[in-house]
Amino acid sequence: MIKLTTLQITILGIILNFILLLAHYNEPTIVLSYLSSIDANLTEFDNTNNDVMIIYDVTLIDVVNSIPRNNVAIIINENNIDNIIAINNNHDRSNIGEFIKNNSHAILVNATGKYLIPGLIDMHAHVAGVLENSFNYSLAVETLSTLLDHGVTTIRNPGGPTEKSIDLRESISSNEIHGPQILTAGELLNSPQEIIPFVEKKVSTEKEIRTEVKKQANMGVDFIKLYVGLTPNLVSSAIDEAHLNGIRVIGHLYSTSWADSANMGIDYLTHGVPVDPSILSGENNSNFKTNTVEGPFDHFSWLEMVDLNSQEVSEMVESLSRNNVTVDPTLSIYEAMLSDHPNSKHLWNKIMELTKKMYDSDVNIMAGTDIPNFGLVPGKSLHHELELLVGTGIPQHEVIRIATINAARSLELEDEIGAIELNRQADMVILSSNPLDDIRNTQDIYMVINNGKIIDNTLSR
Repeated sequence: MIKLTTLQITILGIILNFILLLAHYNEPTIVLSYLSSIDANLTEFDNTNNDVMIIYDVTLIDVVNSIPRNNVAIIINENNIDNIIAINNNHDRSNIGEFIKNNSHAILVNATGKYLIPGLIDMHAHVAGVLENSFNYSLAVETLSTLLDHGVTTIRNPGGPTEKSIDLRESISSNEIHGPQILTAGELLNSPQEIIPFVEKKVSTEKEIRTEVKKQANMGVDFIKLYVGLTPNLVSSAIDEAHLNGIRVIGHLYSTSWADSANMGIDYLTHGVPVDPSILSGENNSNFKTNTVEGPFDHFSWLEMVDLNSQEVSEMVESLSRNNVTVDPTLSIYEAMLSDHPNSKHLWNKIMELTKKMYDSDVNIMAGTDIPNFGLVPGKSLHHELELLVGTGIPQHEVIRIATINAARSLELEDEIGAIELNRQADMVILSSNPLDDIRNTQDIYMVINNGKIIDNTLSR
């Protein structure tokens, strides 16, 4: 009879347990255990030849339900999210291991200790140039690349040269150039009475504005952009014609009030300071119209005069909420404009208060930056915009929703982007820090994945 030492018995037990595990879980469990020692290395990835990617051991920020989900594996097949598996037990590990064994050439991304959010959406990004004759193809390509590096995977371009803006969108769609998915407006529609330095089509009659809306719709724009000089009859005709053609309408208005445009059915309004004389009560209304030099662009005189607790402001905000109008406050722009203003603190507080007032009244607040104005850096400025939105008092988890699922819904793309869910486009950002702890952690980017492909960025490496 052979006598075994205590050490030999212990070793034999380990071997038997190992064999039992292989028999019971059919080997994949061992595969997954092996994965935990792998460190993702971008230089090893070949996005051209690999259709399958597995991100494992990550904390998923579920923006639909506003909760974190720990120990999750995400399986990406080509450009779609094919499966999401919570690794809670050996059965889950076996399923993942089996999948890995059957997809031996899959890209493996070890995201232990990291956080996964959907790709970010900038709702105000002029990537084709908005100043007259300012289009620069090389600069546009660079801007789009920089946006991706910062985790921005979808943008709304609310105005630019029509043909060139559409061409950029199509070049992204066909993979001729790399950048975020683009939804775009064309030239701004404006009245000859208001002189602006931007790309525009001047219209004076309802017939003219309907003709231009049809023209841009036939060219393939996603939005019509209405500008400051348009009177209510022109705004109403443009909205009607755009909606007849299946196109949504963005407004940067002045000669038509926000409340009136909301009641007419406008879809979006830009900038959080309306510069709407009709909201000013009593003498302030006539004083603004009489004394202002910059008119629709005199944001700060308007702010000085407006009473945010007035009935006029409440009625305007209520009309936005009731008509489901989306507003991107572009706080970063106002911050830049106020940098050398003598009354900056008071005016800034009013901007933040009005933004929060709209949010509290269920107005659809979005995150947009108005790049490239005032030298704002594409992508980086969106992260700062999220900080500023939190600064108004909006909760951090809600600001993440604003820049992802809420924006996707406002673009009518909620079934495609904006959340990490089955069958959606694989646009996502892996962060090294938890954005629910501090919104600034959205800047702590480990990896960007756009349309199922890893972006070789160096922001945090």
